[in-house]
Amino acid sequence: MLRQGLRTQPLVSPDRSEVCRVDELGEWVRRTYGLGDGLVALAPVGRGAEGRVWRLDVGPDSFAVKQPFAVVDEEDLRREVGYLDHFARAGLEVPVHLGDAAGRYAVPVPAALGGGQLRVSRWVDGRPVAAPATDLAGPLGTLLGRLHAAAPTIGSTPSRWYLTTPSPSVWRDLVERSRDHPWVAALAGRLADLEHYAELVAAAGPPAPHLVVGHRDLNPDNVLLGADGSLRVIDWEEAGPTDRGRELATVLVQWHVEGPVVDEDAVHQTVAAYRAAGGTGRLDGLDAFVMVLCTEPNFLARQVQAALDPATTGEHREHALAEIQELLGHLPTPSALDRVLAAAARA
Repeated sequence: MLRQGLRTQPLVSPDRSEVCRVDELGEWVRRTYGLGDGLVALAPVGRGAEGRVWRLDVGPDSFAVKQPFAVVDEEDLRREVGYLDHFARAGLEVPVHLGDAAGRYAVPVPAALGGGQLRVSRWVDGRPVAAPATDLAGPLGTLLGRLHAAAPTIGSTPSRWYLTTPSPSVWRDLVERSRDHPWVAALAGRLADLEHYAELVAAAGPPAPHLVVGHRDLNPDNVLLGADGSLRVIDWEEAGPTDRGRELATVLVQWHVEGPVVDEDAVHQTVAAYRAAGGTGRLDGLDAFVMVLCTEPNFLARQVQAALDPATTGEHREHALAEIQELLGHLPTPSALDRVLAAAARA
């Protein structure tokens, strides 16, 4: 079972009135980042919660151009580049970020071309994964196992996004405020599970010491299938300190669980391949699910709040509504977590 994610949605092509500006933007990116000579073509390929993604072709070369909605901190980008350099030296295929002539990775865009910032990396070849994906369970485990085997240790701790989840009172308030909205029934129907998960997270406490650098967002939207059958991971913006076992549990839920339904064979295959590739994370109990029971509910709450906010614009509102619908259907039930643990233990 593979989650059909909306974290990165396909974009419609720009209308005729925008074509000239898109062409000018592509040429500006080529010059600013020193991407060589040749025919320039810039086209939108996706839109996620954090920004838009474009593909830029310059002659025979291709690049990913990201346009974040919020300001990106240059130091955060440099830290990400350092992580990627480490994994590349370990033999893993990862995106290569490019800087401008001044060495900046996030570059301000002229107001005439839309403003904001852009960041550029070399294009990673591969096609999006699609459901059903039981045949990808093994390659997924191999990918995560290799990442965890190569991951450097890190002294910092995860942010609250990965360690805390909305309290029962927050969820009850969101249900009340959602009373006249189309998602209220689905949200109210998951209220008991969300309250239960808040209690589970509070009882679990912080992760064990000896954290490593993890991707932390290894959902299907951020993975491509290469021509050789291997998986390549993209979108490393969330990379940072993680517990190997908690990231393994998160990946199993995001790829092999849909509400109450668990693909137990896929869980088994992923964990077996993970171990064979050198992964050492363990699922010793429900505490292993703390990360996914923080990130998924946190993201859900953020999207509900955005949809309720009168200041949210049409495009962002539509995206939030789609995310709410997907997340409420995808959120695992308590019994599903028990079955994931049992299937993983058999690997």
